[in-house]
This record gives sequence, C-alpha cells and structure tokens, in this order.
Amino acid sequence: MRTLGALTSAEAKLYLRNPVSIFMALILPSAILLLQGFVMPGTTAPMGGSDPLYASLRPIDLLVPLALAVALSSVAVTNYPSAISGYRETGVLRRLGVTPVGAHRILFSQWIISAASLAVAVTLAMLLARVAFDSLMPSSIPLVVLILAFGTAAMMAVGSLIAALAGTSQTAYGIGFLVFMACMFTAGLWTPGPLMPEGIRQIAAFTPLGAMTQALTAAWYGGSVTAFPFLVMLGWTVPSALVAAKVFRWN
Repeated sequence: MRTLGALTSAEAKLYLRNPVSIFMALILPSAILLLQGFVMPGTTAPMGGSDPLYASLRPIDLLVPLALAVALSSVAVTNYPSAISGYRETGVLRRLGVTPVGAHRILFSQWIISAASLAVAVTLAMLLARVAFDSLMPSSIPLVVLILAFGTAAMMAVGSLIAALAGTSQTAYGIGFLVFMACMFTAGLWTPGPLMPEGIRQIAAFTPLGAMTQALTAAWYGGSVTAFPFLVMLGWTVPSALVAAKVFRWN
C-alpha cells in the first residue's frame, strides 16, 4: 500500500507537469461550456417544442452532461493510454516487472490519477454551469453517479485496449485523439442528443459515450432512465477489458 501511494504521488507530480493532459482533462470540458454559452447564439434561450421534458430547457443545459462526457473521454482515451504506452516505450514497465514493486502498480496508480482528474473535471464543469448559466442540478444524483460509473468503466476499458495495442506514446495519443473525436460526435458535441436526427441518435446510442450521455441527460432532467444504455456500456466494457488483458504487453 505504501509503495502504491508513493507511485501515485510520483504519477500525480508528472501529470501536473504535463500541460496537454491538464488542458484535455480539466480545462477543455469547462471551456466548451463557456464557448457555447457566451459565443454561440441562442444557447441560453428555452428550446420549446412539443416534448414536455425538454421544452423548458436551454441548449446550454444539454451541454452540461456533455461536458462530463468530454472530461471522461479526455482522461480515458488520450491521457491514460499515452502514459501507459510511454512507460512501455521507455522500458519502465519492463524494469519494474522484475522488481518487488511490480509493473502492475503503475496501472493501479494511473487508474487512481485518472479517477481523481475525472472527479475534479466533473466538479469544475458542474460548478461553472451552475454559477455562469444557472443550470439545474441533477434530478437524481445517485442515478447520475451510477451512469458515470458505468461510463467510466466502459471508456477506461476502451482506453486500456488502446494502451495495450499502441507501441509508443505518440501512437497511443494519435489513436486516442481519433477515438476522442468520434466519441465527441456520438456524445452530441455538435448536436446534443435530443436535437440529433433520429437515425443518428439511435446509432449513437450503441456507442459507449453516446449511451452514457443520453442516459445522463434523461437522468439529469427526467430523473429516470431505461436499462438499455447500461447494457450498451457493459457490452463495451467486458469485451474491451478482456481483449486488453489478453494482448497487453509489458515490454
């Protein structure tokens, strides 16, 4: 436990010295909210329409769950895989593997750092949305937390698959960034879920971040969600984690 704590402390210091990681995980989600809220016209006016759940909401309200999805995707598929692949590339994993410390503790410490940075990013985005745009707090906090837990498991499993396959940190970051951009589309960065064309929304619902964002929006403003998005996220988590564990290389 003491060894893991020391490794985690060292990893946290390295993380804080990386401006790209800090920007992607902590600043980008809040920056998206600010840009959409203060630059894009019409984002703070009620949407109207026939759906009673969304008629009184503003586009900026729909971007709050999206900001959490951005934070998660940034941590899981860009920062985390590039860090692990970088350690493999420089031989850190191989050298630790023959010591009592064990290379697996590097993975544990990265998971802890990822969880901590995600918690900070989510807190910042929610506080900013509340203070700057008077956004509503979740109708069901336990349900939102549960959805975030399932989404985190799914995206970290995808990130682990990238980390397992990428030979260098640059390769991992490049693959992760492409996955990040695809996730931003399915999550609704350009068109929030409820405003998507029906066909695209249904396709997005089968992706891990699309399922999470749609479930978050329903839970946030409606207080309920079906089992379908949980099954989708679980369907991404288990196969991705199993394949990542099978093909992961320590050197």
